[in-house]
Amino acid sequence: MSVPDGDAVLSSEWLNSALAASPDWPHGALRVLSAARIGVGYGLSGRIHRVGVETARGGLASLVVKQDGSAEVARELLFRSHCGDRLPGCIAECFGGLSDSESGRGVLVLEDVAPARQGDVLARCTDDQARAVTRALARVHGASWSVDDDALPRSLPRWRPAPMEPDQWTDRLRRARGRYPEILSPALFAELRDLPEEVANAVDQLTRGPASWIHVDSHLDNVLWRPDGTAVLLDWCNASIGPPAADLARFLTEGVVDTAQPERLSDLLSTYADELRVSGARVELSELKAGFALTLRPLLQGVVGWTGREDLELAGRPAALCQSFLRSLCDWSTSDEYGLHVGRNGVA
Repeated sequence: MSVPDGDAVLSSEWLNSALAASPDWPHGALRVLSAARIGVGYGLSGRIHRVGVETARGGLASLVVKQDGSAEVARELLFRSHCGDRLPGCIAECFGGLSDSESGRGVLVLEDVAPARQGDVLARCTDDQARAVTRALARVHGASWSVDDDALPRSLPRWRPAPMEPDQWTDRLRRARGRYPEILSPALFAELRDLPEEVANAVDQLTRGPASWIHVDSHLDNVLWRPDGTAVLLDWCNASIGPPAADLARFLTEGVVDTAQPERLSDLLSTYADELRVSGARVELSELKAGFALTLRPLLQGVVGWTGREDLELAGRPAALCQSFLRSLCDWSTSDEYGLHVGRNGVA
């Protein structure tokens, strides 16, 4: 079955064809009543529509139809095939999906998690909301937790941030410094010149520890909170096997915890460890803190690389997101307990 271009995937005919072979769609034939674009302006991949339908039995239902690249949809379907059944409530249910490599297009037909509140990196979140996301991440990681990367099939995609080449890194770092001199101070600018070497060392240490399926892009824009306060994690197009600390550090540093909130960080790390034990996995708080510190290196390289792009949008929400994340990671990377000076020869 092929995936048509444009909004033809929102038609009754195409959706019925896509859902006909799905054992997870219980409502039979449907008729599309409405379709509205959602998620615009947030860090979500692809084009997303909320589709109102009438089912064969005369009932009304709402679906979310996500159009994305074939590779992105294939990655999400792979993740779901491995552990989706063990994560009810943590991720939106998938009623059907198709990756069409010939056209390069893919489609997912998902549960509409409504009513729900959309997360927003710039708006931050409450303590309870942060705990709910932390628990959801622990459940995801616990569903495929392994003591090391080698125990998981080599055929699965891996999280492996590569150190930037020296010339590219110098170019990006200088451009980022020119745009945000109030964030990248002269002292920090000098300290970051050799960051790619530290990225290589950090990734090597992280990939010798625990591994699981991870989200990779776990920030507040990719979260919905149900009315009961539980969190739903969205947008699994980058899901990979990697160190769970990578998800945890990305979530906590982007709009959730400031360096001036050590108690909040400790509370969330403890919440994560407690929830992980429910799945039978165990991790010590000291391990979580070490992984958090190590992950700051590739995260900082990534955001400086983003900030230093020639084609960076310098206005609007994308620019605000970039500046906010850069400021946060620079603060964390100069902190006494987790900064770049900590564990230069290996985090204890």
